[in-house]
Amino acid sequence: MKIILIFWIIFLLFFGSFLHNNLSANEGIGDVILQEGTSVIQRKDGTENTSEIDLDVFSYDTIKTGKGKTAIQFVDDTRVDVTQHSKLVIDEFVYDPSTKTGSLTMKASLGTVRYASGLIAKNSKQNVKIQTPTATIGVRGTDFSMTIDELGGSTIILLPSCDTNGNCFVGEITVDSDVGQVILNQAFQATFVATSDSQPMRPVLLDLDESLINNLLIVSRPRELDEEFSNDYYENIADMLDVDFLEFKDLEIDYLEEDVEQWTTGLNIDFLEQNFLVDLLKVINEQLAQVLGDKISKQETQRVGSGDPSKVRVGLDSETGILVENTDPSWTWTRESASGNIIRLVLDQKFGYLMNILQGDYEIIDYELGGIENAIVIRQSN
Repeated sequence: MKIILIFWIIFLLFFGSFLHNNLSANEGIGDVILQEGTSVIQRKDGTENTSEIDLDVFSYDTIKTGKGKTAIQFVDDTRVDVTQHSKLVIDEFVYDPSTKTGSLTMKASLGTVRYASGLIAKNSKQNVKIQTPTATIGVRGTDFSMTIDELGGSTIILLPSCDTNGNCFVGEITVDSDVGQVILNQAFQATFVATSDSQPMRPVLLDLDESLINNLLIVSRPRELDEEFSNDYYENIADMLDVDFLEFKDLEIDYLEEDVEQWTTGLNIDFLEQNFLVDLLKVINEQLAQVLGDKISKQETQRVGSGDPSKVRVGLDSETGILVENTDPSWTWTRESASGNIIRLVLDQKFGYLMNILQGDYEIIDYELGGIENAIVIRQSN
């Protein structure tokens, strides 16, 4: 009788533990605390739920926003705000409330996401990993925003962490690519990672305040980062541009004065002894110099008129198909695609505009009209 009783006790303990673990696996890891506009949360099985306040969030959920904004608070008080036209994937969330430790992995693949640390980052910072298509962010208990453009380039900005009493402090984050790392430890310090196999840009201090991060959707790199990116680009190619690939001294040799014994016929040449690699490298260098020259020329042409409305090129650009008309006090900017789709913008001449436009298969990157105070992003499908 005692043996049977002990067996049933062990069975109930095992079954209870099994049931508890399965129930825990089905429990939400957080919920939606703010919802503006339209957003959906896609479950692991592919089903989609319209995002609304108090909707449960689970591991492996994907948050996709359209013309809306979604904020999620996890059970460890971690908070993420996903702005318009953004995508965030929750890969894994594990939390032990008794020890206030756990692990968190997320991937931001498009748009702007703000992250505010919870207890996991404070007590298990080595187990927090936030990823973008080009960077991995190590969190040491702080806030930051990350903006991912259409090509996967990642802009990361460190933000101050403030409590309900208005007390603020600044933590630290590391930003890694496959080939390098930078550390951000000052409020509004930022970096940009263009590709996973490129070095993160050295940190730049932005002239921003927190309200700009909270209230504006960042659609392009801040001006300070854009200038630093351009400086790095030119520094990296400066040495190559200093080389005169067209230098040619063979005409200075008077072959008639050479010893006749050195002359040979074509039959005496051993072609297997020729250094074909030298000739190949010479051709590659000449082509690279031409490509870099064309790219720089195109970039400089694209930026004409920046910051001074009087220098804006008015008329039809036959190369790009862009028509700019001076309809004072506005600019009328028009482009018609090959399929007949038209984009027409009427813009106040008092301000400057930085445009990124995808029209069918044609893409315009960082087109400036009178300055860069305002950013415009347009995607038009054929």
